[in-house]
Amino acid sequence: MVKPEKELRDRHDLLDQIEHLIEAEDMDALRTLLTSSRNSDVAEVMEVLDEVARQVLFDVLDPEEAGDILDRVNEATRSAVVEDLSSEELTGILATLPPDEAADVIGELSEEQSEEVLDSIQRAGLDEVAKLLLYEEDTAGGIMTTQMVAVKETDTVADAITQIRESNPKDEFYVVFVVDDKGILKGTLGIHELLRQGPNTVVSKVMEADPFQVKVDADQEEIANLFRKNDLLVVGVVNTDGVLVGRITVDDVVDVMEEEAEEDALVMAGTHPAELETRGLFRAARVRLPWLLTCMVGSMFSGVVLISLFQSNFQPAQWFSIFMFFPAIVAMGGNSGLQTSTIVVRGLATGDLVRISFGQVFMRESRIALIVACVCGLMAGLVSGISLHFWPPMNFSIAEAPVLGLSIASAMFLGIMLSTTLGFILPFLFRRIGIDPAVSSGPLVTTMNDALGCLVYLSLSWFLLRLFT
Repeated sequence: MVKPEKELRDRHDLLDQIEHLIEAEDMDALRTLLTSSRNSDVAEVMEVLDEVARQVLFDVLDPEEAGDILDRVNEATRSAVVEDLSSEELTGILATLPPDEAADVIGELSEEQSEEVLDSIQRAGLDEVAKLLLYEEDTAGGIMTTQMVAVKETDTVADAITQIRESNPKDEFYVVFVVDDKGILKGTLGIHELLRQGPNTVVSKVMEADPFQVKVDADQEEIANLFRKNDLLVVGVVNTDGVLVGRITVDDVVDVMEEEAEEDALVMAGTHPAELETRGLFRAARVRLPWLLTCMVGSMFSGVVLISLFQSNFQPAQWFSIFMFFPAIVAMGGNSGLQTSTIVVRGLATGDLVRISFGQVFMRESRIALIVACVCGLMAGLVSGISLHFWPPMNFSIAEAPVLGLSIASAMFLGIMLSTTLGFILPFLFRRIGIDPAVSSGPLVTTMNDALGCLVYLSLSWFLLRLFT
């Protein structure tokens, strides 16, 4: 087994050799090196090369190798590479890819370049690619491939085997689809089962009837959950009439899962997948700034408003001691809300929360929040009350210190409960109105939790000090 450290060294060596051969302008040796290397390694190396070196590599590669490498590199590198290719060159490369992968590459092009390539692929007879581009990229139609083996119910096992032999040798077939005279999906027949049957056996007698299938407009996240829950390798894609139009395999679903997880992580961090599609620093910063500036303005505004409202209600020593515990109140409220929203967002994404009622989830999360809030509030109250009484610069009276400790404990408790409630409700609300639930874990909502925690803290401190001192 090859160790990761050795693989890393091999890629570094490959990078050094490629850069040396490009600098020496030895294209024959470069072509030999690329042909003898794994396309996955070449793709990783290409991601760190500069624009000129990448272009040299693509000029050396034959269309089939270039297509495979283009499919493997990250979105930013792929975007930079295709910008330097003519529509004819890109069409020649796309012709070597499966229709679904070719459609994915075209979907990432600029509008102008996409139109040029569409004209080229239509002239080149790549009709299957053009058909796939009619579907939304995050639906079954957008991720399916039209390359498959489909036989009639009346066909024999020998007929099915003949079709497999005549198919594209690069395609991997897990099952043979069985359709009726109208093309409506009726069943599937696994390759292993096909090989067990006699050549004259009619496929309808040994097929698995009523197979899993998805509509062409089904969301890719739902499809990923279907594969995960039922341990599927392949599923047929049908149109509104039930006619088989394509298939989705488990490797397509792995890509979808990675894409969805990556998108959720980026949205929760307050950025966007578009950042990964560019190498430009200013464009990446432009993606991040709207969230950050919104949060900055919101935090500054809420801070100024809250301070101006409450400052005159406290004595200087009280005001100073209250400010000492602001970071703890704000951080604990935001973190507890983030934990809950992350759990809920993950449950909605995997479909785990869809199978149980809203009330069940709410009862579970509210009980957890209650335990966390009680423990944190009690500890915060004890630590703050004792430290305020015995810390010499403060020297609060026996009456004031416990009251401030009680206000901190109460604010911690309520802040965690309110933030947790928001972290639970907002993902469900966003999902209902068509917004990605991951937004509920983003900086904007965290800023709302912080402001809410501060408001609760100051209000309780003012009320309790006025009531007991």
